[in-house]
Amino acid sequence: MGMWSDGPAAIGMRRLSIIDLAGGHQPIFNESGRIGIVLNGEIYNYRELRAQLVAAGHSFRTHSDTEVIVHLYEDHGERCVEMLRGMFALAIWDADAKTLFLARDRFGIKPLYYAERDGAIAFASELKALVAAGETARTLDLVALDLFLQVGYIPAPRTPFVDVKKLPPAHSMMVRPNGAVSLREYWQLPKGTTEPSRDVGKQIREALDDSVRAHLESDVPIAALLSGGIDSSAVVSSMALLGTKAHAFTARYHGSGAANSDEVPLAQALAQKYGAQLTVVDIEPSVQDLLAPICFAMDEPISDESALPTWLISERVAQDYKVVLAGTGGDELFGGYRRHRALRLGSAYGLLPAAVRGGVSRAASLIREPQNGGLGLSRAKRFLRSGGGSVASRYADFVSRLSVEDFARLRGRERNAALHTRVFEDVLQQRGSDSAIRSALCIDYHTYLPDDLLALSDRIASAHSLEVRVPFVDHRLIDALFPLPDRLRIRRGQQKWMLREAVADRLTPAHMSAPKRGFVGPTAAWLRNELRDLLIDELSPARLSRLGLFDAPAVADWVTQHLTLRSNREGILWGLLCFSIWHRQMVESTPRST
Repeated sequence: MGMWSDGPAAIGMRRLSIIDLAGGHQPIFNESGRIGIVLNGEIYNYRELRAQLVAAGHSFRTHSDTEVIVHLYEDHGERCVEMLRGMFALAIWDADAKTLFLARDRFGIKPLYYAERDGAIAFASELKALVAAGETARTLDLVALDLFLQVGYIPAPRTPFVDVKKLPPAHSMMVRPNGAVSLREYWQLPKGTTEPSRDVGKQIREALDDSVRAHLESDVPIAALLSGGIDSSAVVSSMALLGTKAHAFTARYHGSGAANSDEVPLAQALAQKYGAQLTVVDIEPSVQDLLAPICFAMDEPISDESALPTWLISERVAQDYKVVLAGTGGDELFGGYRRHRALRLGSAYGLLPAAVRGGVSRAASLIREPQNGGLGLSRAKRFLRSGGGSVASRYADFVSRLSVEDFARLRGRERNAALHTRVFEDVLQQRGSDSAIRSALCIDYHTYLPDDLLALSDRIASAHSLEVRVPFVDHRLIDALFPLPDRLRIRRGQQKWMLREAVADRLTPAHMSAPKRGFVGPTAAWLRNELRDLLIDELSPARLSRLGLFDAPAVADWVTQHLTLRSNREGILWGLLCFSIWHRQMVESTPRST
């Protein structure tokens, strides 16, 4: 752990050594020792940047990627971040200019919280660090809570507390001696459509291989997370073709509902194709004791059901490795979610007269969900209900965990029931695209990806001293492929068509025909069985009455519906369970920063 203070400023960090194990201790300084930096993350193009800086006359004391940034800052100031390829949250203190510079990577892979209080700014990679330092009064942001209830995460810049913010992805912040604070967005998703090359499959493969090659930069061995999905399989196959036969790790579920989540045979088939070592991590049904450490690690409530398997597989990988590659981000680039296909179909459905759409939606709402508690009918109802609105409102309908009526019942008021829609509309107003699908992808990149998927994987892995790298979330890859036309993303009803076609020869026939599952456990079944007692206790009327935030009879009704198979309420119940545990840790007690 390294610390440095200079008058009114102090910076420090605890390092997970990946590059320059012996010499990369932080903070790191420029030649004069007057500009210091701390970095959480990795810079994959640091070698080429270092060569340029040496040619320009800079001298280096280490071989780390962090030192490159401090010299870039000397030459280019706040524009230095535009030259970085990687994932990062960084802070630079210039002792001569008395300025503090903060920056976060383009996609928010690494977290950065800050709080302005009494004319000063405190910042950290962990919210609990600001809590432990007494830099927040821990007053709940009720608007953030409403957003969490609707989508399962809190979009930046909001956090659970009114006096703490997240620096948005692709933003930097400069704090000047007079206390003036300025934010700058230094990168955006590319706009417009670019026609593909004659061989679009080759174009995609070359871009993917270039990104994977960059993400293999390390002074320690690198493993891989492997499910049966296209994305992680594409990453592992690319690693193999680049000469790295990664030790791959995959999850196998046990207990209630496990059969529907088993992708081990697909992972085994790919590992066998490339001669890679495969370790199967058993996800046992005794999961109730894991929720507390998971919620603590994530810093803010995130009700993503993939948290449990992510925790267990990260724990196992970390026994042997410090770095692991994952397939996160492929769906957001290539259109892999059901909502992307539904939005495309919805454009045609929305042309029907409003009276016809309304009648169909009302009829569908009368159909009871099947006894097995599946979500298929629920998704169909959302599709029928969403037709005719804006892209943002239709997107909101597809991702909402609560109807307007259920939200009003839970919170005792309807106000803010459509708050998430307004957040999505703001994203499109500022950065809108020219099609429904790419507009949805734009919302994904600015909300769901950084504040749910990437936040969850980074924080859970970090709790085990493990670094997760995500080659699909790379700005050079996205600059090259995001402008490709939507007709290549979804074709003949097939999601992620162009990626599937590009990597078909690298995978197995079984991968091409397998259904999309996602990296989640059988949450609905766990809530009815293994997590039943915890659910009933944590969401008891007495507990909810003490919180004073939710309507206890409404929650009790939903718990009963779920446990008796009358309705699948896993989305909201999982969210309320995670929030209640988080509230105990972060509001009702004072956590110690890790």
